[in-house]
Amino acid sequence: MKKDPHLIDANSQLEALLNAPGTLATQRPSVDHAQLEHHLGEALKLLYVDLENENVVDTPRRWASSLIAMTSGYDFVDFKKLTTLFRKACTAADENCQNMVVIGGTYKTLCAHHILPFFGHFIVGYIPEHMIIGASKIPRIVEVHMRRLQSQEHLAHDVADTIATILEPRGLAVWMGGTHLCMVMRGVEQESSFMETNVLRGAFLNDERTRQEFMSIVNRRGSS
Repeated sequence: MKKDPHLIDANSQLEALLNAPGTLATQRPSVDHAQLEHHLGEALKLLYVDLENENVVDTPRRWASSLIAMTSGYDFVDFKKLTTLFRKACTAADENCQNMVVIGGTYKTLCAHHILPFFGHFIVGYIPEHMIIGASKIPRIVEVHMRRLQSQEHLAHDVADTIATILEPRGLAVWMGGTHLCMVMRGVEQESSFMETNVLRGAFLNDERTRQEFMSIVNRRGSS
């Protein structure tokens, strides 16, 4: 029986999450680039954009390529397979480990309501129970979820759900702070607008000292 090339490619992309440097692969055979380019061009025409203008003549193609890359997280919707894969990057935690592991970085994604970017910093903290995960894999988990149409609240919970399923930690915290162009370029049009989101679970929710330790790290590092 002939194997579906799309499934083969999806499996190779999953493996690339652990092994390949840089961002997620942008080659998505399941997306019809030519059809997407055509419809985006038609949308621009409805806005009275002159596609003969030299500045925008190639815009539908570029726009299509950008959207395909920025939504590549939809290639990784098999949650069970995704979490099983990331467990390969885990090692056993010390039996009496009480250390708080904190990893931070940046994210950028598209607002699900207006398809406008929002971006900022994230900080993830966890207290191991059975396993720890390679530091570089936390940003990978964030990347899988940020390359979909998102809200900041859902993005933080998606990241927390994935890490919780992989590690089953004693405590887990996810902080995200971001600037939303849907608030800067439209709506309230406030250039200085900012949004913060916290997801607290286990020890971070139930133990005030643990929570305060994490939030002190957020206060020191979140805006840097």
